[in-house]
Amino acid sequence: MLDHRPRPSTNSVLTCFALLIVILPSIAHGIDDPIIWRPVTPAELQMTKPLVEPDADAEAIFWEVRLDDKKSNKLSYDHYVRVKIFTERGRERFAKMDIPFMKGKKVENVAARVIRPDGSIVELKSTDIFEREIAKEGKQRLLAKSFAVPGIEPGVIVEYQYSETIKGDSAGGERLIFQRDIPMQRVAYYVRPNANASLAFNSYNMQETRFTEDQNGFRYAVMTNVPAFKEEPYMPPDDEVRRWVYLSYNGLASMLQWTFVARNWGFASGKFAKSTKSVKAKTAELTAGIPSDDEKVRRIYDFVQKRMRNIAFDTTYTEEQIDKMDVEDADDALKRGVGNSFHLDMLFAAMTKAAGLETKIVLAGDRSDNFFTPERYPFAGFVQMSGIAVKIGGEWKYFDPCTPFMPYAMVPWNREGVSAMLVGEEGHLWETVPSSDLSKSKAKRTGNFRLGADGTLEGEMKLEYEGHQGISRRRDQARDSLARREELIKNEIKRKINTAEISALSIEHFDDSTKPLTYSMKVRVPNYAQKAGKRLILQPGFFEFGSTPVFTSSTRTYKMYFPYPWSEEDEIEVKLPEGYELDGADSPAEVKDTGSIGKDRIQMSVVRESNTLRYKRSFYFGGGGKIVFPVTAYTPLKALFDAFHKADTHAISLKQKGQ
Repeated sequence: MLDHRPRPSTNSVLTCFALLIVILPSIAHGIDDPIIWRPVTPAELQMTKPLVEPDADAEAIFWEVRLDDKKSNKLSYDHYVRVKIFTERGRERFAKMDIPFMKGKKVENVAARVIRPDGSIVELKSTDIFEREIAKEGKQRLLAKSFAVPGIEPGVIVEYQYSETIKGDSAGGERLIFQRDIPMQRVAYYVRPNANASLAFNSYNMQETRFTEDQNGFRYAVMTNVPAFKEEPYMPPDDEVRRWVYLSYNGLASMLQWTFVARNWGFASGKFAKSTKSVKAKTAELTAGIPSDDEKVRRIYDFVQKRMRNIAFDTTYTEEQIDKMDVEDADDALKRGVGNSFHLDMLFAAMTKAAGLETKIVLAGDRSDNFFTPERYPFAGFVQMSGIAVKIGGEWKYFDPCTPFMPYAMVPWNREGVSAMLVGEEGHLWETVPSSDLSKSKAKRTGNFRLGADGTLEGEMKLEYEGHQGISRRRDQARDSLARREELIKNEIKRKINTAEISALSIEHFDDSTKPLTYSMKVRVPNYAQKAGKRLILQPGFFEFGSTPVFTSSTRTYKMYFPYPWSEEDEIEVKLPEGYELDGADSPAEVKDTGSIGKDRIQMSVVRESNTLRYKRSFYFGGGGKIVFPVTAYTPLKALFDAFHKADTHAISLKQKGQ
């Protein structure tokens, strides 16, 4: 019933929408130039079938992007794309257009037109282009230039053009996407670098691509017959599978660059995480009489997380107050009782150092973006500050104290299992952040229901989420109102059972990381059990009702990748209708693999005195920390999940007594 399986989660709505910028149909000319359309050939007009992929709904005849970094402190993009539409799905895909942008970026010269097979043209009117707000988070607003494409239908050619400029940006750190969600007959990138710097091109998931310089100072590369990038369930991050090129200026050898990064962050550690007199006094107060280093750190962690106020999460602060706040360092944050995420991380580091423990800043990759290693991605832009490491009992433990809902000695799933640079004033070292096991991310789901003779199921249910299953929900909804959080869980339930009626909903422990995130509610589902003559067909596994198979395709292109191991425990009681009894209710066979990676065990029994069905389910996946599987393992893994689904949706029959 609930989409309980682990899934990547974004920190904010703005992050999610901002990612759309690199996947939209794009196109081009200079910002101050008049719009110029290139001639369309007879062959393009008469094309009735795609050339790159036979079953494509639409195909880019060409996709061209120009990046100009010639002007200092301002980067400009020009986009030009020509697409042939073949099917109704292709028409729907390109019928509407949003070009997202945020503060600091300007989108101009938006133009679009449709060319019919007979050569007649329908152009987009400038009055049909409007600006709208897509999302807002605090002071940040994500806007979009939006329009509907005129006269689009199967058989036509659609062309788009627009230009954008970004203040304070440069080509360094930009990504050139050579594979998108439609096949492309030709994709080309033109890049004009700043004259005072050397630009390097690093290719990923494709052969090393040479960029040739043209007469205007642009360096360009062309790729032809590029298949569409097609998403699959539980696949690795885009960086690991899609074709792309990373741009970097003045590339340093990996070792030298990381030494430079470590030196800067080591300086920051010394400046912002000083164990001042005030910090030492507070640390001594919190840890007085405690011999255990682990308990000392726990006391410090609880203080920073629960008694300090983080303006990134505290909605009582206005935007104006946040703008005026100027916290200098950990000592200043301690005195004020407030700071941003960086200040609170630095305070935690300063206090653990004051407690006599070895402490370092953690710079880690993001496993939701890529599988970072310093050798594969030798650029500082691929790591971010990700918390604090403290050595306890000879072992590094990792903390995210600035996040109000993060449990002790845990970090977000996307910061686990990644290479991390641990930095202090005295130097740095590389470590792998350990991954939490499946016992850390558990869902417990309980239900106490009554089934009516008409098939209506009603009663009370409770959902409890621990570890990453709770963290992901808390992170996604941190700035949401209570009403919004309630709406989200209701929608999650109704996506699987659209007739569910939910009432008396309560949410507990949202801000308490020491307890499971808990949803309690009453639920009523008409016609949950289906009538079949004088019998009722019942699926006792209520929490898996409406679930679908995880993998449906018979083939697989990419590896299988699950964000983290997880487990579930379901306990359900259903009081059967008066006058009905079970007509055979064998429990489905236990499902497990030989390597103990996953298991699904279901037990059913009946309490005769009360005519009540008891259902227990124990499930886990990711045993031994196994979450990445090669393509060759697809067939057995699909079979395992198909067996899970069959067991979870197992149905039983109820008959009228005496029949």
